[in-house]
Amino acid sequence: MAAFDLVFLGTGAADWPVRPQADVRYDTDGLIRRTCSLLINGKYLIDPAPESWFFAVKVLKLDLSGLKAVILTHSHGDHFSLKALDGFLGEARGKVGFYCHEGTIPSLKLTEKELSRMRLHPLKTGDRVKLGKVTMQALGANHEVSRTRETALHYLFACEGKKFFYGCDGAWFLAQTWSVLRKHELDLAIMEATVGSMRANYRIASHNSLPMVDMLVEAMEECGILRKDSLVVLSHLSRELHRPDEDYGSKIVAYDGMRLEI
Repeated sequence: MAAFDLVFLGTGAADWPVRPQADVRYDTDGLIRRTCSLLINGKYLIDPAPESWFFAVKVLKLDLSGLKAVILTHSHGDHFSLKALDGFLGEARGKVGFYCHEGTIPSLKLTEKELSRMRLHPLKTGDRVKLGKVTMQALGANHEVSRTRETALHYLFACEGKKFFYGCDGAWFLAQTWSVLRKHELDLAIMEATVGSMRANYRIASHNSLPMVDMLVEAMEECGILRKDSLVVLSHLSRELHRPDEDYGSKIVAYDGMRLEI
């Protein structure tokens, strides 16, 4: 049995429609990308993005009654929706843990309705927590979240000898995050690739381009963070910045509804 069963509930950047039109809302053939969200082992959700609950429940018909935790990368509107959060909390049988950077909570405007169904777990960068058999570590992300005191987060997950990294949003690794990653050998790295193959774009201070991902992956292999047989999955792809004939090499390009086991 796999240590991790991953379902991609959204793989797009913020320029994809937050509310897809009715004719494509049920799409599972790659016509659209919903904004980024990931379900881990049917129990742990990264980012209640605007369309994530609808896609999980109404399109993929997933059973979310065993949901144990919602994990937030940051408060940007393409990653966090109160309506989606309410939907997920309504699926769970009991109270759900809610994990985010400690500076994020004030900006979320959580109501008593949400708070009564959650247990808040504010995180500092570097914090480790246990989610059942899974160990999760919060890592700082190089991504601007203006008008708040939060730090956007990447996450490192470990379970039964398997490890994977989730990094959407964020550009070049922060030095502290890199130091942590160098202590681990990953089976999978989920990397954001917002910008496509452009080498000059204003977004590269907060997002990766494909050349940046290539450099990061090469460095991760050189430093033993990735093995030659480790998987690299690209997510958080912009609608406007990727060419139809884009060359992704050996990397796996995630799509909405994709399932991956490690």
